[in-house]
Amino acid sequence: MRRSTLITRALGGAALTCAAVALSLVFARYDAPAPRWDILSALAAAAVAGGGWALAGRAAPPLSPNTPSAPEEVPPLPRRLPLPARQAGRTTGAVLLLLTPLVLTRLAAGSGGVLSGVLILLVLVLTVKTLLFARRQVSQAAVRRKLRVLVEDAARGELHAVRARAGKPVRMRYSERGSKPGELNVTQYHWLVLEAGGRALKLAAPPQEVGRAALLLGGQEGWLCWPERWKLIEDELPAAFVADTGEVVMGLADPDEARPHLDGSHRPAVSARPVRRLPRTTPFSAAVHGPVLGGALLAAVCASPVLYFGPDGMPWALDWLLCALAAVAVVVFPLRGAGAASQALPEGVSWTVEEESDPSIA
Repeated sequence: MRRSTLITRALGGAALTCAAVALSLVFARYDAPAPRWDILSALAAAAVAGGGWALAGRAAPPLSPNTPSAPEEVPPLPRRLPLPARQAGRTTGAVLLLLTPLVLTRLAAGSGGVLSGVLILLVLVLTVKTLLFARRQVSQAAVRRKLRVLVEDAARGELHAVRARAGKPVRMRYSERGSKPGELNVTQYHWLVLEAGGRALKLAAPPQEVGRAALLLGGQEGWLCWPERWKLIEDELPAAFVADTGEVVMGLADPDEARPHLDGSHRPAVSARPVRRLPRTTPFSAAVHGPVLGGALLAAVCASPVLYFGPDGMPWALDWLLCALAAVAVVVFPLRGAGAASQALPEGVSWTVEEESDPSIA
């Protein structure tokens, strides 16, 4: 894991902005004459910024654990807990990739007739359905609503908490019967193990957050806290580990593990003590982003002749073939990157990998 720097954020933002401009110009100026230097220039700038982002990500300073001095006395709980940062760059990049086939369809259509219009409409419907499906799959809205309850209770000084020590990160692979005959469905969970009173408690969070917490907070003591209104929350409970040094990691906890500490006897003092999120890390990974950037670059190369000569200045079969190849590249290669992302673990920390199975298939 490497730290997110001003350079990595600037280059990543520039690459996404240039790519968004290039895609929007296909619709905003669909009747502009060829060659489309505006779109070609935006694509070239996106490629340069994307390559610079990858290089800056590899050259960024590694995230290394600090050796904090132990406080003279146990600090109180804070009144302000920071919610986890949103993954705006990752979300924007995914949306742009999902919109690209629609943009390529519009580019290939040129000034085509009714058949081209019907095809654009069909791809539009498919794109909207895909966006809605992806949003449901990756949405963190339910988790953030739970975490806001914890933040609000902290602001009122109403928290349950116990002293704990941060330990190792764990990935658990849970296997169960799939939706099709003979298919195995594997779900992965990630959590940070916290030792409290001789018992191990789990704080579940995204793998990047768990990896950062294990690397920076491993071995440190702090408060593991839950909201006062825990009885009004179904299933997993929101929780936060507040290290004595002021770093905070938030996630979800098993209610059965937390229940012994929610009887009202664990109410430490609360103050306006300042706390902060864990340092941000650059998300670049060669195994994940290499195929994504490669697919986007290949799609731009395939579409370049259409942008230079114009869809009406080329044989219709070649026009549609090039745009179809570009659409395939921008779908297949990023899917490979997404597959690698589901298997990759943040570097720099030793993970414990556990395997469990549904009793019906064990």
